[in-house]
Amino acid sequence: MGTLSHVFHTGARPISVYEFAEALRAICPPRFPTEGRNLERDVVLAVSGGVDSMALAYLCTRLKINNRNFRVSDNPVASFRALVIDHQLREGSTEEAHAVANAVRQMGMTSDVDSISWSRAGVPGKYRHPKDLPNFESVARRLRYQKLGHICGTRRLASLLLGHHEDDQYETVLMRLLLGHGVRGLRGMRAAADIPECEGLHGVHHSGYLDDQREAKPFYNNTMSRKQFQTLRDELRANIDRHMHEEELRDSIMDRLNENDFEELYQTKRVVPLEFTNIDVEDGGVMIYRPLLEFSKDRLIATCEANGIPWWEDSTNQDQTLTPRNAVRHMYKNYTLPVALRKPSILALSRRCEQRAQALEAEANRLMAHTIIHDMESNVGTASVQFPVYTLSRFSRDMSPPPRRRARILRQREVAGLLIQKIIALVTPEKQIIPLANLQNFISRLFPALSNTPDEQNATEPPKAFAIAGVYFVPIEQSSPSSKGAPSQRSGASIIWYLSRTPYPSSQPIPRYRATFWSTQGSWRGFSETSSKWSPWMRWALWDGRFWIRLRHRLPYRVIIQPFERSHAKSFRESLPAEDRYRLGVLLKRYAPGKTRFTLPALYFEEDLDLNNVRPRRFYPLSPRLLQNYQMGGGSGNTADPVSDHPRTLDVGKMKLVALPSLGVQIPRLEDWLEFEIRYRCIDRGTLDTAGSFHRGSFVSSRSLPTPVANLARRRAFRSRRREAGHRGRMRDRSKRVV
Repeated sequence: MGTLSHVFHTGARPISVYEFAEALRAICPPRFPTEGRNLERDVVLAVSGGVDSMALAYLCTRLKINNRNFRVSDNPVASFRALVIDHQLREGSTEEAHAVANAVRQMGMTSDVDSISWSRAGVPGKYRHPKDLPNFESVARRLRYQKLGHICGTRRLASLLLGHHEDDQYETVLMRLLLGHGVRGLRGMRAAADIPECEGLHGVHHSGYLDDQREAKPFYNNTMSRKQFQTLRDELRANIDRHMHEEELRDSIMDRLNENDFEELYQTKRVVPLEFTNIDVEDGGVMIYRPLLEFSKDRLIATCEANGIPWWEDSTNQDQTLTPRNAVRHMYKNYTLPVALRKPSILALSRRCEQRAQALEAEANRLMAHTIIHDMESNVGTASVQFPVYTLSRFSRDMSPPPRRRARILRQREVAGLLIQKIIALVTPEKQIIPLANLQNFISRLFPALSNTPDEQNATEPPKAFAIAGVYFVPIEQSSPSSKGAPSQRSGASIIWYLSRTPYPSSQPIPRYRATFWSTQGSWRGFSETSSKWSPWMRWALWDGRFWIRLRHRLPYRVIIQPFERSHAKSFRESLPAEDRYRLGVLLKRYAPGKTRFTLPALYFEEDLDLNNVRPRRFYPLSPRLLQNYQMGGGSGNTADPVSDHPRTLDVGKMKLVALPSLGVQIPRLEDWLEFEIRYRCIDRGTLDTAGSFHRGSFVSSRSLPTPVANLARRRAFRSRRREAGHRGRMRDRSKRVV
C-alpha cells in the first residue's frame, strides 16, 4: 500500500466576511465615546472599478446582510454607499465609470458617479494634457481627495473606506525607502487616518462636530439618561467632604464677610467683567479607513472570481513612465530584486518601524504626563507650557560604552522632539506638522541635558526666545521662586515658556479673507435700512490656519477679516464706550501682551461706514452700465455684472476696524448689521488630557489686583501655611512620643 503524498494548496483563498469584519472593526474604534445610543450613519466607499475596490464593495454588501448592527467608528452602519470618481484622463472613462456604478448597484449597493474638473482646478494650464504635468500623480491625488471630501461634507458622512491592499503597501514602503525616508515614513500607509488634501474644508478636515451637536438629531448622542444622571448625582453627593465644607465656612466667618461686604469688596455691580468665555474648539472631520491592508491582491482576485464579481483594469497603470508607482510596479514584477527588497522583507521592515514608532510615541506620552500646560487660551491662540527636566539615562548599561550612550541620547532626543511636536501643534498656524529633522537645534534649547556637544550641556546663559513652525517661544519665568538672578539652562529648574503665533513679517502678505457685500438680489431700487434683508450664513473660513470664522450681514459693503493692526487700534478704542474701552485694555494686557495682540483676528469694513446712517455706493446694487441697460430695456436686472462700483483693490487706509471677535469686543450697533461666529481649530485632545494642567487665568501678578482682594488672598494663604506648619509640628511631636 503506497503512502499519500502531501498536497499543498498554493492557490489564494477568498476573503470571508468574518475576516473582513474583524479587520474593519480593528481599525475603526469609537472617536467620541458617548453615553446614549448614536444614530445610524451611512458609510461611503471610494470605488475605482479595480479588483481591490470591487472586492471591497462586495464584502461590505455581505457584511451589511450578515450583521445589520455593525458599527463603523461611533455609529451603526445605515447603509454602504459607493462613489465612483471619473478622472476623465482617457477616452471611454465616463462610460467605464457608469458601468462600474451599474455593477455595484447589482450587488445591492447605492452608487453615484462624479467627475473631476481639471479646468476648474487650473489644470493643465500651459500643458496640453494633465498627464504632461511633472507632478501628475500628486495633483490627481489632491483633486480626488478634495472631491471625496466635498461630497462627504455635503452629505454629513464621517467614514470613507478605501481599497488599498497589501501589495499597495509594499509599493509605498519601497518607494519611500528609495527616497530615503526615516522610520516614521517607512511605516507605510496608515490603516486609519484623517482625510488628506482637504485643509480649509469645514465639516471635512478636523471640524463639524460642533455643528452636529446643534442638530435636532445629532449623530453623536451625548444626552445622559435619567438613570445615568441619578447615579452621577449620588456619586457626587457621596464624594463631598463635609469637614472641608465646614472649614471653608469657618474661613469665611473669620474673614467677617457677609453678603453686603462681599458686594462692596468685589464691587459686583460696578466692575466691568474682565474675563471672557473661551470660544469653542472644533473637532470631528472625515476619517479614511483601509480595511484591506492585511490582504494580498491574490486574495482579492480570488474573492471576485469566487463570487462572480467583475472588475476593470486601468490601462494607465501599465504605463511605467506615467507615475513613480507604475515604475516601481514594473520593476518588481519584471526583475528579480534582492531578498531585502522583496515583498516579505519590505513588509517586515514596515512592521518593525511601526513597532518602534509606537514605542517612541508611548515614551513621549509618558514624558507628556510630566509636562504642565498652565494656560491654553483658545481665544487668542496662546499657551504657557512648563517642560519637564529630561536628563540622560543613569543606568550603567547606557552610560559605560560610548556607542550605547550615543544611541541612548539620540533616542531621548527623538522622544523630546515628539513632545515638542505635540506642543507646537496647539498653537502653530501651519498645515503640516514640522519634521523632527527641523527640530534638532530647538531640542537642545528646551532640553539642554540632551545637547549634542558638552559646551551646550554646560551652558549657563539664560534662555532666549526663538521661533519655529510659526510659533514664538518666550521664557516668562522660572518655576523655583527661591532662585536668584537670571535663570540658567542648567539650574535644574524647569522654565515656563509662553507660546504664541509669530508676528507677521512685513515682507510677506498678511492672512486676509474678503467676504462679499450683500444686497437685495434682483432689485435695482435703492437701499434702505428697513428694506435690507439678512444674508444667509456664509461658509466657514479657516483664517490663518487657527480660527474658523463665518459671517452673515445686511451691509452694502464688504467685510474684511485680517489681523488686528496697530494703525487701527486708536480709532477703534475711541469708538468704544468707556466700559468696553477699559475692558479691552485689560483683556489685551492679560491675555495678549506685547505683539501677541497683533496676531488676533479682526473684522474691518472696507470703508469708514457710519452704522447710524448707512449709505451705499451710487447705483447700488447695480453697476452704472447694467443700470443704464436696464433703464433702456436691454437689461435683465442680473447683478452678476463684471463691472462694479465696488473697488477691486483694497485701500487699507480707508478700512475701519469694527470688532475683535475672539475677545467679544465690537463697536456699538454692529450687531444690528453684522453677526459672526468664531471657533478655534481642532487640537489634539490627547495632549491636553495627558499633560498636567494649572490654569492661572492671566499673567498678572497679585500686585496688580485690587488691594482688598489681594489682602484677602494673602490672609488665606498665610492661614493655610500656618495650619500646615501646625500639622507638621503635631506629627513631629507624635513621632517623638512613639520613639
